[in-house]
Amino acid sequence: MKNILQLSILFSLLTFSLSSIAEQSADAVPAVKSQLAEQRLLTNITKVNNTVIAVGARGHILLSTDGTNWEQANVPVNVLLTSISFSSELVGYAVGHDATILKTEDGGKNWTLLNYQPELDRPFLSVSTSKDKVVVVGAYGMYYESQDNGVTWENVFQDELLIEDDRLYLQDIKEFEPENYEKERQYLLPHFNQILITDDTWYMAGEAGFLAQSENQGQDWQRIDMEYYGSFFAVEEYEGKLIVAGLRGNMFIQDAVLSGQFEWQGQVLPGKATLNDILILNDKIFLFGNSGNMYFTQSGESVSHHLFEDGKAVMAGEVLGDKLVLATESGVKTLLISELK
Repeated sequence: MKNILQLSILFSLLTFSLSSIAEQSADAVPAVKSQLAEQRLLTNITKVNNTVIAVGARGHILLSTDGTNWEQANVPVNVLLTSISFSSELVGYAVGHDATILKTEDGGKNWTLLNYQPELDRPFLSVSTSKDKVVVVGAYGMYYESQDNGVTWENVFQDELLIEDDRLYLQDIKEFEPENYEKERQYLLPHFNQILITDDTWYMAGEAGFLAQSENQGQDWQRIDMEYYGSFFAVEEYEGKLIVAGLRGNMFIQDAVLSGQFEWQGQVLPGKATLNDILILNDKIFLFGNSGNMYFTQSGESVSHHLFEDGKAVMAGEVLGDKLVLATESGVKTLLISELK
């Protein structure tokens, strides 16, 4: 699950193409087709037209048009996958452990391996797309971006997101101990748990209250200061406001931006379960949490609480017709929206 999938490393700035990545993927073992795949850990889910696509354990990628019958995709790697995002009806990306990046060009049925580096022993935790842009983030500030829909990639060290003491420390190391610079910097950035990119402003949320925004499509990032130090695992926009959520049921909604400063309304949701993801659908907000907790609010009304009896973590969800299709610790769950009170 997102809050336990965070390990570490960054390596030097690098731009690479598919031809060089192919050499790294020689030892990848394809995911095994299994009739039980829909009952295993699923970590994320998205919707493309009338199809929901979920990712999870052992390289499983599942597709369904009704939330009941599922087809397992052809996936060239069997690692835990953590996030999925589509840039068009046919083109999408999935990421996960061992610095895995996958791409599909047929709507999710078949996937190719763009990046796979098990020697790093580090996970990517989130992928987001907007038109031709793709950004993948993960543990200890791992940040890969593509400006051409996944053809070429750049591995970027976001030094502007360092705290000031660490920035000064790195400057000294670079000047006086250059041979140790790469080694020292690889653990200084926080885990980037989720990336949200749009046409304009981009956001990242992560470890220890980390929240950042870019107003020029990722060219520069600025930290957003908050009086909260627990980790965030979800960030979304709703009616021009930012929503972030994370550890122990903490959720914050942007109240206003005054003189360039964010003002927030915070609350702790019932059950105090760690919140894994947020789904915005028209005027509805769904929040998905650990220990079987799910939350629902509409048009700014008070939050309703739904608790699944099995107590399994709810990782993410999508609305398909009249039902909510959920990616959970124990596989797929569905719930009629009319049953939510």
